[in-house]
Amino acid sequence: MSNISMSKPSRWIVQASVFLFLSSLVSSQGTWGQAPVVSATTPEMYFWAAPSKQLFSQGETVAIVLRLYSRNEQPILVSHLQGDEFVSFKVTGPDGSEVPWQGEPQANSKKYFPSDFTVLGQFKEISANRIISLKDGRGFVFDKPGQYSLTAEFSMGPPEKFAPFAGQMKTLTGAIHSTKVSFCMDACILEPLQVSSNVPRSALDAVRVFYTYITRYQQLGIPYGRARKALRPLMSKRLAQELDSLEACNTDYYRRYGEILRANTYKPATPWLEAGLFTGPDDAATPSTFRIVGSRSIGENRVDVLIAFKQTWGDVEGDVTAILENKRWVIDDYVAMYGNDELQRLSAGYSECKAGQWVGEKPY
Repeated sequence: MSNISMSKPSRWIVQASVFLFLSSLVSSQGTWGQAPVVSATTPEMYFWAAPSKQLFSQGETVAIVLRLYSRNEQPILVSHLQGDEFVSFKVTGPDGSEVPWQGEPQANSKKYFPSDFTVLGQFKEISANRIISLKDGRGFVFDKPGQYSLTAEFSMGPPEKFAPFAGQMKTLTGAIHSTKVSFCMDACILEPLQVSSNVPRSALDAVRVFYTYITRYQQLGIPYGRARKALRPLMSKRLAQELDSLEACNTDYYRRYGEILRANTYKPATPWLEAGLFTGPDDAATPSTFRIVGSRSIGENRVDVLIAFKQTWGDVEGDVTAILENKRWVIDDYVAMYGNDELQRLSAGYSECKAGQWVGEKPY
């Protein structure tokens, strides 16, 4: 399954996996008497992008938060992450096709001013909010409900363009790409299906009963004991089989490595150990309360329900799927919206498990 404050789990700390850790350090002297340049392949520069939230409504402004962070000992001249000529986006829609950018391309002959740039010192960062949905004839059109994926690229372009403002500062050359993140428009669906707000009451009742048990037992990982007994009758056949496979994989893991774990006091490597399969990882794993924020009918026999969970530091959300099976509504899938940049679904399973057997790493 698979943003900085010390008092509350920060989105940017939790999303540290979206840092792009680049490979090798390359320094070179610039031409035309300009300042030295630092290649975008240096491991001292980090760039990432994240949606301001992970579920938007049709017509709502879609904003992306960009951050650039430096560990380089020398100050580096960079842009403010605002201009289209420095940051570009690639967006893929629910049907798997690339969403085209609307509007005229940015002219390459723009005249630059000192105010277009800033100096990024060691352990410093800059951030910017960028609206990427259509505005004033420019942007992406998000006219299909479903899940979108996005990557961003930061590039300063040829050093000679901004050499007059660099002085003796280093300048960044080359391009840095963020890792892929996802967000949803109206509903978290992967396929183009009809979406409506006409949700059967019985579907919402099934979700309420299921999450009443989830918040009552507050279990980590695969449901067991009383939680398992209460939750299994509320699951689809597919979901129950998925959890059976996870249980078998969990058993196989401890059969193989139980003695090693006990002898060395190693922490088990099972990825669901500290996660709430139907809530979220880490700090979102064991909420005590929930509320239904919204719901959508997907096609004829599916409902997606947006759930919010109360934590001591704030709310976290997720999208639960209920389906009509044997004339009753049951829970079939879940997408956490906390610490889950690509919106990986519970139904996607775990790469460490195959056919009920552990194929992941050995304890270390």
